[in-house]
Amino acid sequence: GGAIMHGLFSWNSTCHGLLKVLGGSDPANIKEFQCRFASPVMPGDKLVTQFWRMGNPDKEGFEEVRFVTKIEGGKVCLSNGRAMMKCVGKKGSKL
Repeated sequence: GGAIMHGLFSWNSTCHGLLKVLGGSDPANIKEFQCRFASPVMPGDKLVTQFWRMGNPDKEGFEEVRFVTKIEGGKVCLSNGRAMMKCVGKKGSKL
């Protein structure tokens, strides 16, 4: 019941966070971003993203990053996340 956030909000905020933390906020450092919408997000929900660098950059320096975004203390809202990024951010950074 009630209003829900548009799915593109969780999609875009997760992409923006990954780009900020791992890609130095440079749009040229991301070439693929995909995930599955798993559950709705309500206005005011806090989103938490966990990500894992897979560690095998290609010839151009793009590395596969896997991620999942959850509602804090609740369900997964974006699952099966995958991005191809040039990771220039600090290791061990939090999103």
